[in-house]
Amino acid sequence: MPYTLPLSVGLKRARWKVKIHENERLEPPHITIYKKNRTWRYSLRDKEFLDNGDSWKQIDNGVKDVIQNRDNWECFKKEWNKMHPGNPV
Repeated sequence: MPYTLPLSVGLKRARWKVKIHENERLEPPHITIYKKNRTWRYSLRDKEFLDNGDSWKQIDNGVKDVIQNRDNWECFKKEWNKMHPGNPV
């Protein structure tokens, strides 16, 4: 089951989501950020976007702040390692 970061009502209504999926064990550890049908993959190791052309400029500041919150960042690493023990952060 994927891990979904809890977001504020306003961000949810704007159709933002942040997830870690269980079927990505062979990929570099990352979170996936969603806005409607658009996705961004952000590395948990390097703190960089995995896909060319993606940047924080494309993402709501509220989403960025929630992702970069220290407690949430530690939670991302813990959840990734729990789901993908053979490919830890």
